[in-house]
Amino acid sequence: MSRIPAVHIKAPRRWLVLSAMAGVALLVLVATRPSSAAGPPPTPAPTPLATPSPPLSNPFVQSAPTSDASSVFGLLPDPRQWAADVFDQVLSNLVGTLSQGLHDLISSVLGSSLNFITQTPADGSYNSPTVRALWNAVRLVSDAALVLVALWGGFNVMAREHIHAPYHEAMELFPRLVLGALLVNTSLSWGQIAIDANNALCQVIGQTSLPAWERADRTSQLLADSIATLIYLITGLLLLLQMLMRLALVDVLLVVAPLGLLCWVLPQTQGWARLWSHTFTAAVFTQFVQVVTLKLGGSLMTDLTPMAPDSALLSVFLGIAVLVLTLKIPGLLRTHVGDGLGFARVVIYGQAARAITGGVRGGRSSGGAG
Repeated sequence: MSRIPAVHIKAPRRWLVLSAMAGVALLVLVATRPSSAAGPPPTPAPTPLATPSPPLSNPFVQSAPTSDASSVFGLLPDPRQWAADVFDQVLSNLVGTLSQGLHDLISSVLGSSLNFITQTPADGSYNSPTVRALWNAVRLVSDAALVLVALWGGFNVMAREHIHAPYHEAMELFPRLVLGALLVNTSLSWGQIAIDANNALCQVIGQTSLPAWERADRTSQLLADSIATLIYLITGLLLLLQMLMRLALVDVLLVVAPLGLLCWVLPQTQGWARLWSHTFTAAVFTQFVQVVTLKLGGSLMTDLTPMAPDSALLSVFLGIAVLVLTLKIPGLLRTHVGDGLGFARVVIYGQAARAITGGVRGGRSSGGAG
C-alpha cells in the first residue's frame, strides 16, 4: 500500500511539465509566423525634399532657447580681455599713487620758504646757525694759521734764490698777508654777496617753476599718460636731489672759506685756493643757468604744445627733456665757468695787492719826508 500513492503523485507532475512546454512552443510559432491575409506591405510614398518633416518633439522635455551657443557665450566676458583690463587698472592705480606722492613732495619744496630749486635760501646757507658756528670755528683756526703762513713766507723770501719762489722782497709778501687776513675774517660776507647776487639774477628771470608742472597733477585714465607722468616726476625728484646736494656743497664751502682764502697767500698753496674759488663759484652761479633753462623750457612748451595733436602727452615729454637738460648743466659748465672767473679772480687779487703795496709805500715815503 506504500507504492500506490507514489505512482499517483509523480504522474500529474510529469503531465503538467509537458503541457507547459507545448504551450510555450505554440506561442512561439504563432508569434513568428507572417500573416498571409495581410498581403504585401504597402510601398511608402516619397517625401518631398523641399519640405522635410519636422522632428518629433517630446512633450515631457522642455525645449531649449532658440539662440545659438555663440550668443550665449557672448553674454560672458572674455577671460583674457578681463585679465588685461584688471592688470591695466591695478597698474594705473599703482602708478597714480606713486605719482601723487612724488608730486606732493616736490610741491612742498617749491612752495616753502626753503625753496632751493629756483634760489639759494639764506636760512639754509649763510644765515644758518650751524653754518655760522662752524665758519667761526674754522675762522679761528685760520687766524692762528696766519702765524705759520707768515713764518713760511719769510722763509720763502730768505731762500728765494734756492727754491725759485716768485716773491723777490718782503714788501711783496706783506700785502698778501694783510689781504689774506682780511679775506679770512670776512669770507662769510663775501659768500653772502655771491649768493645774493645769484638770487637776484634768478629773480630777474621771473617766477619760475618746473615745466609742465600743472599737467603732472592731472589725473589720467590712460596707462601711457600715467607712466609718462611718473617718469616726469622721477626726473623732477632727481633735480630736487641735485639741488639739495648743491646747497650742502655751498654750505661746506662757506664753512671752509677761511682756509681756502688763506691758501692764496703762499705760492705753494695757491692751487688749493684756486680749487676752492673755482668750486664755490661754479656751485653758486650754475643755479642761475639752470633757472634760465627751466624758464625757457616752460615758455617754449607754452608756444609749441598747442601745435601738437596730443598736447597733454607731448607737454609731459617736453618737460622730461627740459629737466634732463637742467640736470646736465652743472657738468657742462663746471670747467668753463671756473676758467672764466679764474681770470677775474687774478685781476681782483692783483689790483688789491697793488693798492695795499702802494698805500704802504706811500705811507713810508710820507713818513720819511716828515
